[in-house]
Amino acid sequence: MIAALRGTVTRWDEATATAWLEVLGGVTYEVRVPLYAAAWVAAALDVPETTLYTYYHVSERNPQPLIVGFRHLEERDFFRKFIEVPDVGPVKAVRALTYPVAEIARWIEAGDVKAIQQLPGIGVRLSQTIVAQLAGKVTAEAALDGDDIEAFAAAGVASDLRDDAVEALMALQYARREAERLVQATMSARPDADTIEALVRAALEQQGRREVSA
Repeated sequence: MIAALRGTVTRWDEATATAWLEVLGGVTYEVRVPLYAAAWVAAALDVPETTLYTYYHVSERNPQPLIVGFRHLEERDFFRKFIEVPDVGPVKAVRALTYPVAEIARWIEAGDVKAIQQLPGIGVRLSQTIVAQLAGKVTAEAALDGDDIEAFAAAGVASDLRDDAVEALMALQYARREAERLVQATMSARPDADTIEALVRAALEQQGRREVSA
């Protein structure tokens, strides 16, 4: 299972809702992205480091692998619940998600089948089935707003960045405890160091200043 991919979005085709994500080593993955995230994907083009939380699907009936990508982990979790509804598979689900996940979750929790029918490929009977299957199961997603999602995402990105920077310093012969202390101190002092390269460079500069003043 591919849980996430990190790399550079080199191409975005809104007509097919498909992004090309080039990861370390020059491998490029074709990833389907729900249309509600189109503006974000377009803005991420050629940004050096973008993370997509992914759902990987392949079956005997559909042997060609499908990778569906999401900006936030909570959105991927909702997708996993959504495709458990009878007659909603991964292909139909990714086409249907033209509205933000939190908004769709609120429709489900409110039993608003008419609103759910706005989603492409979701008719009267299927909208009723979605409510019957998922009502009470997507309350957390329904309670999210944009600020909540951004906060959760920022925490996850900060954690990944810290771990990567610690590993980089350990590769430079720092002990783990010292690397963790130095990275944490640098993240507090230099919040602008928001890439692994910038964070490691700032940490080494800070350590150099301490050694000079010692």
